[in-house]
Amino acid sequence: MKRFIAYAAALAACSALLVSSAAGAYIVGAHSSEKGFATFSFGGDTTSASTSIASAAVGLVGTHSIFGGNGANLPDTYVFSYTPGVDADNAPLAAGALLGSTTGFPGQGNLTTGVSGGASGRYNVYFTCPETIGISGGPSTFTITQNGAPQIVVANLNSGGTGPDTDPGPAFVGGANNAWLKLGTVLLAAGNTYTVTQAASVNSFVSQRAHAVMWEFAGRVPEPASGVLLLAGLCVRGIVRRGGPYRSIARRGITRWPSSAVEGDVSLAD
Repeated sequence: MKRFIAYAAALAACSALLVSSAAGAYIVGAHSSEKGFATFSFGGDTTSASTSIASAAVGLVGTHSIFGGNGANLPDTYVFSYTPGVDADNAPLAAGALLGSTTGFPGQGNLTTGVSGGASGRYNVYFTCPETIGISGGPSTFTITQNGAPQIVVANLNSGGTGPDTDPGPAFVGGANNAWLKLGTVLLAAGNTYTVTQAASVNSFVSQRAHAVMWEFAGRVPEPASGVLLLAGLCVRGIVRRGGPYRSIARRGITRWPSSAVEGDVSLAD
């Protein structure tokens, strides 16, 4: 028993060297009242948008969201930017927290990873906006950059367009509305800048809506020859005697939402 306890303590120490246990994520708000607004901008020939109510998704502090825009020859376009290793986590979400509404309803049912960002690796990308039935510009197209080909997601952001209502009360909490919708999982490198670009289909008065985008670290990419795995191996070798109970380290693969998605376009539109 004493040997097992010593092993567990040593393994925990090694894990602390590899990955920070502090929970966090980086949120970019589309309105000046929200955290991360400094890395938000407009794209195309859009230079402004109107303001509306805030999303009720957890982790937010902003009092407003935005809608529409003044795009003329190009679609109303919003651009959210993130540079891992430069833009520090600004959303101290507890590990395993439900990424639903502040009222406790699950939305899509996603949970936080509980790992601080900034390193190179896999990141989950989320989006939220308030509930709405007034978007008349059709689905929004999200272009999510990463190392490699960008991921494209097309989403109907009217309430019910990205997921069912999980709040039995009068408010709508589902998909992107008042909760965090997972757009996908991407590969990022520390020090490089990546974007989520949201473009309307038609430049109507309420062409689209947005409150924020969030990047959350989901794990390093397994590389057998990397220094990370070498360090892990040295830690384990130093604390496990020959014939001990732990002989191998499992490697995780990359997961994407929805589970059927592969490289290419994903449509969430009706």
